[in-house]
Amino acid sequence: MFLRFLSSLSLVTGMALVAQANAQPYPDSDSSDGYDTGYYAEAYSGGYNSAPAPVGETASKPVFPTQSYFELLGPMDSRNGHGSVDVQNWMTDLNLCRMSNGSWGFSSTAALRLSWFNGKGADVLDVDRLYTVWLNINASYKIKGQTRVVFGVTPQISTDFDTWTSHNLFFGGHAILAGPLNDRFSYGIGIGYYPQLGDYPLLPLLQFKWEASRNWTLQLEGTRLSYTNKVSDGLTWGPFVSVVSGTWTIHRDRHVRQFQWVSGVAGVGANVGLGHWGSVRPRLVADVGFSFGNSGTIKTSNGSHELEKYHYDPGFYLRAGLQFDF
Repeated sequence: MFLRFLSSLSLVTGMALVAQANAQPYPDSDSSDGYDTGYYAEAYSGGYNSAPAPVGETASKPVFPTQSYFELLGPMDSRNGHGSVDVQNWMTDLNLCRMSNGSWGFSSTAALRLSWFNGKGADVLDVDRLYTVWLNINASYKIKGQTRVVFGVTPQISTDFDTWTSHNLFFGGHAILAGPLNDRFSYGIGIGYYPQLGDYPLLPLLQFKWEASRNWTLQLEGTRLSYTNKVSDGLTWGPFVSVVSGTWTIHRDRHVRQFQWVSGVAGVGANVGLGHWGSVRPRLVADVGFSFGNSGTIKTSNGSHELEKYHYDPGFYLRAGLQFDF
């Protein structure tokens, strides 16, 4: 139940927009309204610096990928059977718009994630090639100092592309108050609505970033809680715990079903700067650790009843890819 709540919370807190400075290990930029992931637990993104354009001016960003990575939840044995499963995700997202004009800020991203669930043996979960496509649109307004109120909408399609019903489409949204309390602590608090969560579509949003010392930072972003050490301008590392999850509409046993996956993950993450590619600053990011609390659930098409549930033992976890700051 705890992991299920965290996965639900990550779905909405991943969209919270907080004004941050030099956020690590996530990419920095001069976005006017914090970070705009919309990637739920299965794919989070990081903070941007908050630097809105002067009143009367407009600052915009090019259409460019902000991150792309591969994720592996290694062989996980069935807890009640003789099978195993491994999960692979590939995700990339594209910045469509980041701009500010006076007290207003706007941002929009589009993203695609492909997932593969490969099962072996008896009592296995084998759901191949699932797609998640979403759009995240946000508007923020500076109400006092660096404090902003942020509103967003997040339409999404989650499917195996063999199934086309209204259950493939999800329309969520959020409202958040975000800003710094002081030079070392920033926060975001609000509420979000996401029908992917089924029985729990309305949840509170919470995140923070605390610079505990000159080099160490404690940060809650989505469901990723990390304690990172900034070794240099080019290298950051530290332990983390997080949740990987997703919801898709699939065809199974000649019926339209809803499939949900949840895993807790823990390990050590690091990122390394790769210099400059013109105006773009790429960073190599990697997480290594283990998964726990792994489960896959088949539900009715509207998600109201569980039909099958599979539990798996802990497994290996790896995430590696690139993030781009511009």
